Parts: sequence; C-alpha cells; structure tokens
Amino acid sequence: MGNILSRASISERNSNNKRTHNDVEIEPYTRLKRARRPGSSEGEKREAINVKESDVGIVAYVNPNLKGFHSILKYMPEDFLVNEVDMDNNIVYLTSVAPPDIKKKEPIEKTEIFSAKKFDKEVSRIIDEDFAIQLRKFLNNPKQIDATISYPTDKHKRLEFYKLVEEHSDANITYHAREGKLIVGWLDSRDADEFIDWKNVGGDYLQMTMHKAGWDTMNAISLISKRTGIPNKTFCFAGTKDARAITTQTLTLKNVKPKRVLNAQKELQEYDIYIGDFKYVPKGLTLGDLKGNHFTIVLRDVKGANENELDIALQSLRDNGYLNYFGMQRFGTSSVLTHTVGCAIMKKQFELASNLILNPRDGDSERYNVARQIWKDTHDAKAALEAFPRKAFAEHKLLRSYTKFPDNHEKAIKSLPKHMLSLYSHAYQSYIWNRVVSERVRLFGSDKPLAGDLVMIDNPHILERYCIDDNRGRRNFAERKIPKVLTEDDIQLYTIQDVVYPLPGRSTVYPENQMKDIYIKFMAEDGISIDRQHKHFQDLSGDYRLMLSKPEQMSWCFLKYDDPSEKLCNTDIDRLNKKTEPSGVPGNLYFTSVS
Repeated sequence: MGNILSRASISERNSNNKRTHNDVEIEPYTRLKRARRPGSSEGEKREAINVKESDVGIVAYVNPNLKGFHSILKYMPEDFLVNEVDMDNNIVYLTSVAPPDIKKKEPIEKTEIFSAKKFDKEVSRIIDEDFAIQLRKFLNNPKQIDATISYPTDKHKRLEFYKLVEEHSDANITYHAREGKLIVGWLDSRDADEFIDWKNVGGDYLQMTMHKAGWDTMNAISLISKRTGIPNKTFCFAGTKDARAITTQTLTLKNVKPKRVLNAQKELQEYDIYIGDFKYVPKGLTLGDLKGNHFTIVLRDVKGANENELDIALQSLRDNGYLNYFGMQRFGTSSVLTHTVGCAIMKKQFELASNLILNPRDGDSERYNVARQIWKDTHDAKAALEAFPRKAFAEHKLLRSYTKFPDNHEKAIKSLPKHMLSLYSHAYQSYIWNRVVSERVRLFGSDKPLAGDLVMIDNPHILERYCIDDNRGRRNFAERKIPKVLTEDDIQLYTIQDVVYPLPGRSTVYPENQMKDIYIKFMAEDGISIDRQHKHFQDLSGDYRLMLSKPEQMSWCFLKYDDPSEKLCNTDIDRLNKKTEPSGVPGNLYFTSVS
C-alpha cells in the first residue's frame, strides 16, 4: 500500500530480490504448501525477476510528501483477497457449495386451458401441422417418460410455443432449445437432471461463484473445462483476476446442467478452486459487468513508521484517493512484459512478437531455458514443442502452428486464443495510460481538472431500444456515457474525481490540451501511431478510465503477532467452515496493518 501513497515507500530489494530495510536483510518466511498444479514439476526452480513499477509507467503519486514505510505484501496466499463487486453493488462471497434448486417453481397462472383440438390447431399455426401431429402423439402417451420430440424451429416460433404451453396447457412437460431445435420431454423423467425448465428455474444461464487461490481466471476456467467437459468458450465472466491472490468472482454458463459441475467439485477443490452458490438467471455476463472489486490486504512486518504515522497515510488514501494505475499483474511477472508483445502485434511485427514469447528470457526455470534455447538456435518447432512443459500454453500454441505452417509468423500469432491476443494488446494500452497519467501528475498535479481534460457525460442521443444478443451482458450500452472535453467555462463544474484519461484506440477521443501531444509522443517512441492509416488500433476501439479513484467503505486495523506464518485474515472458505477471525496476540515482534 505504501507504493500508492509515497515515492519514498517503494520496497527496496537487494541483488537477490530479498526485501530489505535499513540495510538489514529480511529473510522470506516459509510459504504454505500449495496444491500441485497439473503439469507442474516438483523442485523446478525459477530465478526471481525484479520488475519495477517504473517499467510499466508508474512513477508519480497523489501525495509524495507522506512518510514512507516498508512492508511485505502478498507473503501468504491469504494476504491478498479480492472479491468481485457486482452490478448491484453487492460484494461476491462464496457462501455455499450446495447444488441449486432445479425443481419447478410455482406454476404460472393459466388464462384458459385449451381443448386438445384447439391446442393442436394453435400448434399447427405457430410451427406446422407435422409437429402438431407428433406432439399430440407424444402427449397421448404419458407413460413413455423417456420419450422426447426434437423439431427444427426458429427462435420466434419457439417463444410463441412456450407462451402457448404456459398459458393454455396443463401438460406436465418441459421444453427448451438446442442447436436450433425445439426439444420437448416429460418433466417427471426418471433422471431429474435430464430436463430443466430454464424459465421456471430462473433463466437459461447457470450462475456460480468461483473462489480460487494461485490461479488466474483463464487458467482456472481451462482446468474447470477439462474436468467438466464444458467447452472453454461457454464460460462468461465480468473481469479477470490475478493468480497472485485469493479471489472470488461470478461465472455464467448458458444451458448447462449443474450435475456437470457438481461432479467435478471435489477434484477442483484439490487444486484450490471452489465452485458454489449455484442459481439460474436470465442474463449471462460479459467483460465489464461489474462495479469493481473489494480488497482485503495484509501488510506484514511493517517498518519505518509508527501506528500514528500509518494512520495518517491510510487516512490520506481514504480521503484523497489514489492514481488509478493499471497494476503490475496486467504486465506479467517475467522479464518479457506483456505490453511489449502487444506492441509488436499491433505493429504486425509477428515474428518479433513470436520470438518475444518463445526466446530465452531471464528468470525462467532450467526446463524452460532449454526449450527456449532450442527454438532460438534451431527454430525446430517439433523439438522445441517436445521440450516445453505442457503448462506452457502460449508456447505450445505457437509451436503447433509452426509445425504445420513453417515460417508463417502471422498464422502462429493468430493461432493464440482471442482472449490472449486481447490481453497482450490491452496491456500496451494500459502501459501508455500509466505513462501519460504519471506525466500529467508530474506536470500539473492531481488536485484539479485542466481545460481540455475529459469527463464522461450522459449521451444525449440514447437509443430507445437496445438489444443484447443471446441475453449476454448486464449493462445497457444504450446508456453508455460519452466523453466531453472541458472548456475554461465549465471546469469549475467538475472535480479531479470526474476526470478520465483514454486508453488509445481507433475511436478514442483525446484530451484537447498538452496531454494529447504526450500520448502521441509516448506511442511514437514505440513506433505506434494514432493515425488510422497505420491500422495499429484496428482491433481496439479504446476506452476511458478515471484518473483518480477513492476507495469506498475503507477500514483498517493493526494486529500484532509472534509467528511469521500466522494467518491474519480469513478467506471465504474459512468462513464457510466457520473458522474464528484472527485477532492477533499481545507483543510487538511483528507489526501488521490490515486494510
């Protein structure tokens, strides 16, 4: 947290990457044993890499005059907890791992029960006579409880059929769509999970909470996909979460029955992935369908400031906020930062991008070093592929492409999943944003808006109707705000907390002041241009991010403890197991701030 508050508070490290204070080396504590991941190698060592905040554009702070302090961050897995905040401003916690209730809800009130003749006539009108005949034969044989009807229809016809059944039939049937076909079956099937009346249980999206430790979102989903057989692309989420934290977030899956996930629950728990809070909802998630994240952060072995000085620093954070930088996790943990790969891809330098991913890099384990050296020395894709560990996902994708299409660097890069390509490009956008905001604060401070700065305002041309395909997405994009350039006349109407700075893209509106030239200058240093003719941003529309943010509902406390590996805050799983919250012990050997 000190890094947010003051230049002087950046943790110093010695050549071995161990944190130091007053030239005294602080030995790292023994880490808790973690569940072994698939494909990992016991005893595989990796040299620590010292990636600095300045490497990703973070060099300025809200209050550089505060007294700095040193601490150890993310020492224990439980020292950094992230809980998603949903669109309704609710903090997402994992509260149950029980199955969902898929029993039929209260029956829909019927307006009039049609006779068989009238019902069949309506079915013929809505779909066709052939289906009406098949359906009547099906309805006349209720003892064949395993029987089903599958019939091709379009979406509008299916919806009209559903309404007909709900309002004018007392048949005990279930119905849903699959691959453009209407599927009808008996509700009281011997396999209770065979049919789910999606509308009656709440919607056709299975929503669940994922609590994970030591995994980023995409890798966690990949593991769940392998263990459940549910395709990776079926999983939808509002935001990605870092591996270096214990995180809780919401996932949605369309037309997925809970049994497929429930059968894998215990195996997933062996890998520190817990799935629960199942329910059916009418809308799925898309990226951005969240209000933010709630953090619980433990700072261990705090030195360089007393309790009163720490209180002042924390009060400043609460009252004045912090620069809304993209954090270190956005840029990776290796010596090849993700934004450098993104920059190469945006310039269509596909061979360079590929080599940045495949070539040797500082800090890798011996096994990775061997595989990377094979590629660098021989460009033998098959030999390098055999040498890379299975968990080297990006490397495997590239090398498989090269075995089929030698020297086709563009095809290799584009063989990477879309979400991974997006992460590389978004990392470059984030890097530029960090650099520009740092420079803005260096030149003009962070206390008030400037003429030419941007704020977001309501769109005066809101569409009366906006449809989201397939019910995915929980935001109304028709109400999405648009950027406004501040003039001298209206800067008094806004505060620094209203100011946004853009992530560069093809549709980006830039500040109309000196900062636009700084955007152009910084990107030019990387060979990137905002001119459309260069097409560097053809796949990136751009976005806007608040320059300064204030934490909401912020609180903190101080705990003293005498065991370096003492657990100092509970996770969702601890609360699920009804463990008592840590309260500290008398003494002053170790001094910790929890916020």
